[in-house]
Amino acid sequence: MEDNASIFWENVKKQIKSQNTTQEWVAQKSGISFNTFQGWMSKGIFPRVNEAVRIANSLNSSVEYLISESVQNDKKSLKIICQSLSKIQDEVDCIKKAVKQL
Repeated sequence: MEDNASIFWENVKKQIKSQNTTQEWVAQKSGISFNTFQGWMSKGIFPRVNEAVRIANSLNSSVEYLISESVQNDKKSLKIICQSLSKIQDEVDCIKKAVKQL
């Protein structure tokens, strides 16, 4: 099993590639010198929490996603959940009407 730092940097690389950006841009946007950023990445050093948060924010991501191997923002699941919540709300409204009529 990979350690959190390795997973973090692998996911950062994936996000950089998927967003068609560069390590330099992420470092600059995060307020971290590029040499430091690149050093951490190449040596597999996990940044301090506040720096990890800035890196994640620059990628419109979360630290939780970057240190895990789970799928980020599964839009299909979110859509299904929203639809289910809407149906539940409709059912709750029907129940409220029925109770008022009693």
